[in-house]
Amino acid sequence: MLSVILILTYLATKSKSFQTIVRGESSRKIIIWQIIICSILGILASYFTMNVNGVPANSRGLIVMISSMLGGPYVGIPVGIISGLWRYGMGGPTALPCCVATIIAGIVGSLVYKWNRGEFLRPYKAALLMLLYSGFDMFLITVLTPQPDGLLIANALYAPMTFGAVLGMLLFTMFLGEKKEEVKISEELKQTIYDNTDRISVNSDIIDINTDRIIEMSLELKEYKDKVDK
Repeated sequence: MLSVILILTYLATKSKSFQTIVRGESSRKIIIWQIIICSILGILASYFTMNVNGVPANSRGLIVMISSMLGGPYVGIPVGIISGLWRYGMGGPTALPCCVATIIAGIVGSLVYKWNRGEFLRPYKAALLMLLYSGFDMFLITVLTPQPDGLLIANALYAPMTFGAVLGMLLFTMFLGEKKEEVKISEELKQTIYDNTDRISVNSDIIDINTDRIIEMSLELKEYKDKVDK
């Protein structure tokens, strides 16, 4: 269950919109794409489940929490509402608590995004957040599901869903940290290339010796810069 969701999430991080968010940039188009991608992942999480004593465990809350902590309220709240309503439409004894918990995940993640000024939480803080959220999710299932089913379902789901949510968040924060480092190195490399290209272009105007070689080096740097951009 967790492997499938993380693989799909990993593929989503290869999109241009994710790369833009990692660089700290955003636009209306990027936000729309993030809502679409994360909503699809949230919906799929309701189908990729693991059977625990006849009760389906899922990682929908993890997806919504990640999307809201990455994209903020403009992404997290719509994704939480879409994923939650979709789960409610699927029916079942836990439809209402799962719907409410999913929407709340989008709200909580968005508040964390604002509180942390747009920065993703450190791994241990993100893991602690998912641990607390899983407990709250089980509380909603216990309260909003007809008894005695509510208590039995929460008891069956708590361990595997908490383990999956915490582990999934840890893995994602590790991957995100590596991705940010890649982006930082790429930006520094591009800036170095820009600086050297400009310096060579300026020097080529005032140096008559080996002018052809300088121009050739400039063209090579520009070609390499284009490859880095690509």
